[in-house]
Amino acid sequence: MKIEYEIIQQKDINDSHRNIFSELLGQQGKVNPPFENKADRCKLLCIVKNEDKPIATGAIKEKTESDFSENKANLPSIKIEFDWELGYIFVIKAFEEKGIASNIVRLLLQEYGDENLMASTEISANPRMVRILEKNGFRHYGKPWKSSLHDNFLGLFLKYK
Repeated sequence: MKIEYEIIQQKDINDSHRNIFSELLGQQGKVNPPFENKADRCKLLCIVKNEDKPIATGAIKEKTESDFSENKANLPSIKIEFDWELGYIFVIKAFEEKGIASNIVRLLLQEYGDENLMASTEISANPRMVRILEKNGFRHYGKPWKSSLHDNFLGLFLKYK
């Protein structure tokens, strides 16, 4: 098993990256389509391959401003402190629980640097991601809200520089 991680700067994102990213987001099933333009909203993109087959992804993307709103986390006054969001973390089932998501987060944060960053994730349905965020300096702020795509509750996690 040969796992390779590639971090791509926004200016270097090409059609191959876009296609892989779009395919993986579609498999994840937790992001609103269309997927084709999502890569271009990313400051940094991570694509993970095993033997040249895409198996995972993650990104630093434009923030989701609505996550701060009164009907979600209810923290509208601090949204101006954040420009970017850690998100789109997804590992295909056959490669889960191998530390890949942790490595994606670590590599993206390393490349991003020490600036404020937000993330949102399912709270009780995805405890592994909550632990990864907390291990990397994120803390849960505000109130949880119900997802519009599934029945799980989301939480806003913030990392201050």
